[in-house]
Amino acid sequence: MTTLMLRRTVPVVFSCAVAIGMTTAPNAGAASATAVDVTKQACYETDGYPPDGGRSTGEDPVRYKWDNTPYIGARYSSCGRVARIYYGGYTTNTTHYNVRWAPPGGSWRQTELGPGARQVWTISAAWGDYNFMVQACNRGGIFQQSRCTNWSPQLYLNTR
Repeated sequence: MTTLMLRRTVPVVFSCAVAIGMTTAPNAGAASATAVDVTKQACYETDGYPPDGGRSTGEDPVRYKWDNTPYIGARYSSCGRVARIYYGGYTTNTTHYNVRWAPPGGSWRQTELGPGARQVWTISAAWGDYNFMVQACNRGGIFQQSRCTNWSPQLYLNTR
């Protein structure tokens, strides 16, 4: 296992194999020599960050929030081409979370996810740029709207 330090000194652990192809090339005075051709990159992980700011919760991956909002964090894994969105921080009177997200080249979408203090939502990730934000809600009764917190900071995640 190899560990690299990426920007913001986030440790990243590689657990996927690197595919290496061997080629032979002529060598003056020798029958042949071997050269290594790396045909695939090693696996890597990338964390999301809020371009417009937010307060870090100090967890791994880093999660961000504003006062009176749930936190949100994201990590992309190239091995499985998946993005994991970490959200939560609210338990009292929270019946669900709304996650607003935009896939690469797409418009904003909204997905309702279950309650809990610490949640993870995993999606298959296309090549490109994603944006996410979350709010905690308490479902209203009959003919009543849900009561929700403000939106968390908008999180940017690069999956390239």
